[in-house]
Amino acid sequence: MAARLSLTGFPGKHFDVAGHDLFVVHAPEVRLAAMHAVIAAATQSIRMFFYMYADDETGREILDALIGAAKRGVQVQLIVDSFGSADLDYAFFEPLVRAGGAYHFFSTRKGFGYLIRNHQKMLIADAAIALVGGFNITNQYFGRAGEDSWEDLGLILSGAEVARLANYFDDLDRLSHDGKVRYLGIRGVIKNWRPGIGEIQWLLGGPTNRISPWALTLKRSLQVGKKFDIVSAYFSPSQTILRRVARVAKRNAGSRLVLAGKTDNGATIPAARLLYRYLIKRKARLYEYQTRPLHMKLMVIDDAVYIGSANLDVRSLFINLEIMVRIKDAALAAHMRGLVNLLVEQSEEQTGTLVKNRDRWWSRFKGGLAYFLVNTVDYTVGRRIKFRLLRNR
Repeated sequence: MAARLSLTGFPGKHFDVAGHDLFVVHAPEVRLAAMHAVIAAATQSIRMFFYMYADDETGREILDALIGAAKRGVQVQLIVDSFGSADLDYAFFEPLVRAGGAYHFFSTRKGFGYLIRNHQKMLIADAAIALVGGFNITNQYFGRAGEDSWEDLGLILSGAEVARLANYFDDLDRLSHDGKVRYLGIRGVIKNWRPGIGEIQWLLGGPTNRISPWALTLKRSLQVGKKFDIVSAYFSPSQTILRRVARVAKRNAGSRLVLAGKTDNGATIPAARLLYRYLIKRKARLYEYQTRPLHMKLMVIDDAVYIGSANLDVRSLFINLEIMVRIKDAALAAHMRGLVNLLVEQSEEQTGTLVKNRDRWWSRFKGGLAYFLVNTVDYTVGRRIKFRLLRNR
């Protein structure tokens, strides 16, 4: 029998949706407690994939928890992306292997697959409990890096739909088990994925010769949506998605975009600012979050909530492997809009006057270059380039 996560005393805001228990985990200490709770709940299996895993306090703490699970007889399978975790020594996970667990790196460093990142984050216990979100396994994502700690979000889901996510993980494992990624096989999995038609849907993104299930669902939701609240760390979408965002904003002046005012990637803010003038002219309300670097990926479109790994940029929409969960529930949507209210209070609104004062030929050039780097090359390239962010207060 699959494990079930006890609701008593568990951190996070609880919701019951379509026979599933949901926990919104926002604060860094709550997210860390959630990871430990899911690992501790496993009695049979742990499936875990993360883009970034670091040899730091948090990485060692989670590794110890996985080793403890393996020693109590849980089958532990861990995959980390070789590009996102490039600084991690392969020997770091050997204690997990000695305890009976298994791991490998998802490697796309050769051939055409080099352009693709497996940007997903998921932790699954017993094919019954799943934790997804935007955060990785490093100190920055759990409030342990001071001012450089990220603002982020996660969601625990317990119920029947988790089994589908576990099956998907098994496909990823099979198609990359020796570190060599079977690109065509993964492309087939993404292409043939069906999110389902219920209140809870798993949306996959990745490289296909057609629009991915994640991007297609977002496109359709924006086409018919009446109001949105979007929080996105990186915002440089395709022209199609940008136009649909603008149309919803024009129809409903209450629609809001909360974007990064601080980041570790010097390219992403200029890339987003390149689009501000267009959006503000169409009545979009734009905010740059100021308290700490923003890494959250949250979208609320009418009564549907999207949480996961995908930013609103071309890489996340069409190139990288991504996972988002869509939950249609009015109570959850209202709660998440309350979270957006809190972020807005800690943000600087981007007005037409502010954008005009900041708009110079040099800022436009930087924005165009940044847009290209973020969407076409790679996030890590942007991190190496020191854009001086022009501000006007």
